[in-house]
Amino acid sequence: MQEIFKVVEEQVRVNEVKKVHEVHLKVGKMMAVVPSSLSFCFEILSKGTMLEGAQLEIEEIPVRCKCKSCGGEFMVESFIFTCPDCKSSDLEQLSGNEFMVHSMEVD
Repeated sequence: MQEIFKVVEEQVRVNEVKKVHEVHLKVGKMMAVVPSSLSFCFEILSKGTMLEGAQLEIEEIPVRCKCKSCGGEFMVESFIFTCPDCKSSDLEQLSGNEFMVHSMEVD
């Protein structure tokens, strides 16, 4: 969360933002992040800054894969990394590792 906070602070400084109302994150399920823990850390780190009082919105991105054998795309459930159609484990992961600031609402 500290690295995310640094990214937000840098954007605030560069864009001469007066107040941040919301920060929107995209977090992939493979990151194994607990949203309530992120929110708690954000609240602690924002105290005394222009981010104090801002809302943290977290969008969880599902794990999606593409099978290199049959070409099928699917969401991974229960972290079972095999194609539901052909049972191959030769997969390309398409999403689920994200951890980024997607947008901010500011004055």
